[in-house]
Amino acid sequence: MPTKEKNEFITKIERFVRDELRNHDGSHDFWHIHRVRNNALSLAKLEGITSEEDLTIVEVASLLHDVRDWKYAEEQRGSFEDVVEDVLKEYEHKKTVVDIVNNIGFKEELSSTASASTQGDTSRIRGDIKFKIVSDADRLDAIGAIGIGRTFCFGGAKKNPMHDPGVPPNVGLTREEYQAAHNPGMINTTINHFHEKLLKLKDMMKTESGTKMALKRHEVMERFLKDFHDEWEGL
Repeated sequence: MPTKEKNEFITKIERFVRDELRNHDGSHDFWHIHRVRNNALSLAKLEGITSEEDLTIVEVASLLHDVRDWKYAEEQRGSFEDVVEDVLKEYEHKKTVVDIVNNIGFKEELSSTASASTQGDTSRIRGDIKFKIVSDADRLDAIGAIGIGRTFCFGGAKKNPMHDPGVPPNVGLTREEYQAAHNPGMINTTINHFHEKLLKLKDMMKTESGTKMALKRHEVMERFLKDFHDEWEGL
């Protein structure tokens, strides 16, 4: 894709995503998209991706990865594939982008009560370095200092309590339990989210570069949680 055409294409997608996410809280707004794109392009270079075609796929998938996010389903109508049809209709790598976006979620890697046949075969896209990069880029923004801020932002938007010592985290939650916890009216604590998801992410990274970055951000969360619980007890 020529540079001028690519720039116009990316600008079109940016406008589309800004509009799609305009009502999201700060944990999943366009600035989250901005950071994930930067993470992804940095990881792509560290992982040796030099093809402009592949870099464009990474950038496009990063920009679109939270469009019609299931966690905001009550605010939206239409599937991801449906709403991106127009913006991607002439893009030759549309299927790859759609496959990446449909498979990067944390819930996609949780055990499920559904049969394997109903879950489908995702082995092809999961072996693609572009998928691994976008997945790692999104997870990096979920941990560390930014991750802490986003977690409390999301919890506040959902009116969840920060912490309740009488409500232990479900550290072995299934896909169905994880989804149910985000249903309207369901209450969980923000601190539990660290134990149920965020502290697990460093061991779920898919690239060497992403793993190195995740380890540093994981340490930030561990220090924060120690301080949080000390202060909670008045220490």
